[in-house]
Amino acid sequence: MARIGSYPSEVKLATLRTIAARKRVSQSDLARITGVSRQAVSKWFRSGQGEVQIRSPHLKALAAGLGVRADVLLSDLPGLGAEERRQLRALLLWDRSYPDLDAFLSALVDGEPRALGRLVEAYGLFGAAKLLGDSVWSRYPKYRQHVHPARRRGLERLWQWRNSQATI
Repeated sequence: MARIGSYPSEVKLATLRTIAARKRVSQSDLARITGVSRQAVSKWFRSGQGEVQIRSPHLKALAAGLGVRADVLLSDLPGLGAEERRQLRALLLWDRSYPDLDAFLSALVDGEPRALGRLVEAYGLFGAAKLLGDSVWSRYPKYRQHVHPARRRGLERLWQWRNSQATI
């Protein structure tokens, strides 16, 4: 990994994409924040490389604008390698209801009902609650219409059973 003080630094594009998507920052916004042209930012994302060279002053501006430390942009995000991302895309994005995994994960963090429904459809109520916490149970009535009807029937019984246990 390149040191922040070096000139230029190698920013991990997957990390930058994820953070920008989570914060809903467009490529034009990135250009403005960083102090480079929109064409330069577009070139970063089209490069097909895993990393992009950014000068230290631009890196510092980018990190400040995104509200993260500069070293975060120089590192891979933990937990999602290429194979894991491929498997998650196949499991969760099979119908292309979200443009990419980062958009889906951002929607989950925001509590979007469609994303919660897809996660519960794929992992079940217990699995989704293990990933996101017990709010998955309490929010079920808000997102259940986003679960496939065949899967929903079983989830309804499980949800009712758990609610009856909670009142005992």
